[in-house]
Amino acid sequence: MADAVGRPRGGVPHQISNLLRLADVGGHKDIVAGIMQAARVQPAAVASRLVQILQQDEVSVRQKVAAYEGLRTVPLEQGMEAGLIGSLIAVASQQMRAAPEEASSELQVAASDTLAALAGSYFGPVMRELQKHLRPFVLPAEFTLLTLGKVMAVSVYRCVPFLGITLTTMQTVMRGIDDSRRRGAFCTGLECTCGAISTYLRSWERSTYPQITRQRFSAHLFPTYRYLLSAWLPSEDTEVKLAVLKALGPVLNILLPRKDLQTQIDGDIPLLLALYGKNIEAFYITKVLGQILQASSSKNPIPEVYVAAISHTLSYQVISKAQLSSLSALQGESHRDFPRLPATR
Repeated sequence: MADAVGRPRGGVPHQISNLLRLADVGGHKDIVAGIMQAARVQPAAVASRLVQILQQDEVSVRQKVAAYEGLRTVPLEQGMEAGLIGSLIAVASQQMRAAPEEASSELQVAASDTLAALAGSYFGPVMRELQKHLRPFVLPAEFTLLTLGKVMAVSVYRCVPFLGITLTTMQTVMRGIDDSRRRGAFCTGLECTCGAISTYLRSWERSTYPQITRQRFSAHLFPTYRYLLSAWLPSEDTEVKLAVLKALGPVLNILLPRKDLQTQIDGDIPLLLALYGKNIEAFYITKVLGQILQASSSKNPIPEVYVAAISHTLSYQVISKAQLSSLSALQGESHRDFPRLPATR
């Protein structure tokens, strides 16, 4: 190890190559520590060698993952050449978008995390790369959606000029997504994007970009909300249902303050109530219903018929769980042996 982290013959390229070979037998902490030590003296040379290694097909996945981990410790903002940064963005983008049969998920995650971290210092080039692969009516890669969400979450105010076009493009591509992994990635990306929008709306004056109103954002977002509820939420895939419910929270934060949209959203209450008892964690259903209830007011109340249905269903949830807990403690009986209350109508 001493030779690897010291100054072996061959300089930085040889030193970094020796370090990364340790990845094939474990020892990632030693690798990262060695890269950090070398980068304190020659950050540009270290970064350049790591990018070269990422571009080599014969290098193992473990070594490439370690290279990405090392790159996230290198101070890339200090005097890096534009060509080097461009090469890093290009190789990371290519590897995170590779088909599952061509790249391991571990490598895709490492490439995605590195791009998101790189956006802190090189936001423009990273965002342009992501937008290049998020095109209207073109099926996006899973990790394009996930990485875009990460960048939105950590670079809110710089993302403002891209928020509208991102929502519009996502609306066009979601209709072609039919696999559960990509649907989950879409929901995660949407959740992060809406979270960024909410942050912006609370403190828009911190952005140098001209103000964008809630009305404009919600106009982009409402068609996506409608499609999520009509096409994805009824899916037989429990993971997709759960991803949609998690995304609905941030989406509704933007839509519900508009009274005209609140009235339409109230009409979706029966669909949400019907999800109870379908192998979905009740917390997420209840959380969405709670948002809808909190948005109601004396001037724009939820229709009485929906209030009664919510009260009946939630009461059933609370009572049945309390009775089940008590019965299990006293008698040790399983859930399947407990007599069910009448179903909600």
